[in-house]
Amino acid sequence: MKGSVYMRWAKEHAAARYNLANSGLLGCSTEDLVLEPGDVQVNGDNREGYPPLLEAIASLYGVAPERVVTAGGTSGANFLALATLVEAGDLVLVEQPTYEPILAILEFLGARVRRFSRRFENGYHLDLDEVRALFSERVRLMVITNPHNPSGVMLPPREVGELGRIAERRGTWLLVDEVYRDVWFEAAPPSHVHLGPNLVATSSLTKSYGLSGLRCGWILAGDPHLTGRLRRTYDFLDAAGSMPSASLAVAALRQLPRLIARSRAIVDPNLEQVHAFLAGHAEWLDCVVPERSVTVFPRLKKEEDSQPLHDWLRTLDTSIVPGQYFESPRHFRLGFALKPEDVAAGLRNLSAGLRRLD
Repeated sequence: MKGSVYMRWAKEHAAARYNLANSGLLGCSTEDLVLEPGDVQVNGDNREGYPPLLEAIASLYGVAPERVVTAGGTSGANFLALATLVEAGDLVLVEQPTYEPILAILEFLGARVRRFSRRFENGYHLDLDEVRALFSERVRLMVITNPHNPSGVMLPPREVGELGRIAERRGTWLLVDEVYRDVWFEAAPPSHVHLGPNLVATSSLTKSYGLSGLRCGWILAGDPHLTGRLRRTYDFLDAAGSMPSASLAVAALRQLPRLIARSRAIVDPNLEQVHAFLAGHAEWLDCVVPERSVTVFPRLKKEEDSQPLHDWLRTLDTSIVPGQYFESPRHFRLGFALKPEDVAAGLRNLSAGLRRLD
């Protein structure tokens, strides 16, 4: 079994003192949460999802608890959704570039995959005419990430809504991995699940809140009948979810304003740093710069492949994600949801790396 090439690389090779390969918010410590007696439960009713957690997620995204299915992070949510919606031989349309584990899951499931482009030259927006042309035969599912992984670009609701309508007219589901949506904070559009009954949205407490260790992810289903199917698929994975994780997730969601303030204190100064860096290195880099994000996806002007840059940076204990993991060798993904001083040091090293051939 091939598995996810990117996930294996991320686990074995991404870590560095200045980890600009990081794709989510700097992890919380226990001091970042205020826990009350009873917040940690060892056992309880978590056979179909812990009811207080289902209710908290539902309230946050404006859906009924019956439309929420919990899973092990967004990775687990994506696997659960794809395993439920796709059978061997089904045709699935996936954006390009995209988050490689999505492609790896579909390969594992035996799906046939066709791609539609999100081009650098178009600001990583959709070409809806290209999408329509791919419906020459029965399509089971379309998949996008929004905000986009790796570029960080947020498509407006009208654009994703039209994609959803294209899918709905052809009896097709649209899965949106929206794990980076919450990094827009109060400016974030409503969850994509509200765009139509054929929409399925996945997310977690990881990327925007620094709570990866809880493995709290979820699926929001536009069609409430889908949740029963998702839970039957989950039966293959586990009899029940982790109660300590679920109860701690409820505690985290209760104090979301506190976590949002922490996230903003990390993201906002780093956005300013990275935007200034990209503007100051236009001789070496092209980049579509999102208004808000925790990743960007620059393109090298003077090199054909970012792997040598990555290898050179490792000598300075600095890491980026080579573009080969997103089918774009001249690009690299730059993550910056770290301590601002670590981002500053990493960017200084990156600047030296870009100039090393001059």
